[in-house]
Amino acid sequence: MLKLFRAPSRLGIVARGSLCVSRRTFLSDAYQCREAWNARLATPLLEKINLDTLYYDLEQRFQQRNKISAIDIDIYANKLVDESHVEEVADLLYKFRLTEETSSTLDSTHHALVRNYLDHRCYGQLIEVLNNRIGYGVFLDEYSANLTLDQLLKGKEFRYAARVATLLALQEDFSNPITKALALYSCYRYAKAPDAEHFDDLAPAEQGAGEAGEGQKKKKKEEIKVRVKFLRNEYFDDHFDLTDSQLLLGKTFVELGRAFGGAGSVIGTSCELLGLTMYRKYEQACEFVKQNAGKELNEEALQMIRSTLEKEPNKEDEQLVAFTEVVDKLEASMKIGKDSFEKLILEQVKQSVGEHEKQQIEAQAKLYTEWCNLRQQRVDEELERMQRAKRLQEIEQLAVEMEKEEQKLWFFENEDKIDLQIDSKRVFYPKRWFGKKKKPRTVDVDYVPPEVRQRN
Repeated sequence: MLKLFRAPSRLGIVARGSLCVSRRTFLSDAYQCREAWNARLATPLLEKINLDTLYYDLEQRFQQRNKISAIDIDIYANKLVDESHVEEVADLLYKFRLTEETSSTLDSTHHALVRNYLDHRCYGQLIEVLNNRIGYGVFLDEYSANLTLDQLLKGKEFRYAARVATLLALQEDFSNPITKALALYSCYRYAKAPDAEHFDDLAPAEQGAGEAGEGQKKKKKEEIKVRVKFLRNEYFDDHFDLTDSQLLLGKTFVELGRAFGGAGSVIGTSCELLGLTMYRKYEQACEFVKQNAGKELNEEALQMIRSTLEKEPNKEDEQLVAFTEVVDKLEASMKIGKDSFEKLILEQVKQSVGEHEKQQIEAQAKLYTEWCNLRQQRVDEELERMQRAKRLQEIEQLAVEMEKEEQKLWFFENEDKIDLQIDSKRVFYPKRWFGKKKKPRTVDVDYVPPEVRQRN
């Protein structure tokens, strides 16, 4: 009879004969900090807020004055608990991004938006918001990034998880060890998937039914010519301009490989070389192999490299051909590790979570309390500013009324002065003739008067 033994760690091992299978649990439920996060709703500020009324008020203010306060957006995003206003909060944030107050956006606004999308499993909308940095200006902090990757991995949404990892790579910030490990596992699982071709939001548009089918004539597009002062030279930054899913995934592997110590570890070496291959940086990949001769490379990562090269359409590329020859001789220049690549990554996840989870849970709960205090402080400052502006308006109105009263009391003493002021404000208009306009007399210079004979 077989007995199953569960290890006390978060990444348990189930033994059956000589076969070991990893059971993934990643972050614990305590990392959600639900109690500390939901405590914001019990604060006096959010407790008395009506979400529908607030949304209507914000819409009216934006239409009339084209101005919304950052604290109002933060209150709206943090008060949201159901899915009835999920689309509205993104719309308001997009409008708010067009105002001058966008620089005052609170960090809690970004965090609340991400957690709301996760709670309602709106993964596609979350990716759309995160990818449109200019339109929405939403970025993942280390806690929201971990929560996002953890939930996507547990739900086996590897495509979305890898897309989030690529967005983090574009931010060039893998300083959090848990984020780094979860992002690496996300990219690995997506790269191993048989359908790992394109991310959903970067997939090429399919040809419409009415476009260029067999036996159909192409509809000629109307040309619109626009006069421009000058033409800009095309520029590709090889970073934010990347729209190819494979290139983005390769760049992410390169960033993760360097974050894991580069050639100092088998994970770093394998990820960086795999990333350079998927990134189509064949010349850099050849140089990397030359510089790291004798270092250990994972066998499974080598198989993924060869599989990537086989799928390349341009087989005649000189750099591709040169790197393919280098890959064929990798066993002679580098050590090939036989351990499971997935097992190595999961061990890294287990180590990162075990070492840093408790500390980050405490820091996250403390941060939620600080956000509540900051929100109340900003509201108090806004109320004080509004009261001060109201008092100034009342003082100005009182000064105008006092001046009018003074004119009444001292009218006869200042009568001459008032008459001069009235005369100075008079506007004299030129006289207008409302009859028929006389035509100007024209003189003919060639006119010769007739001769008049006198009678005798």
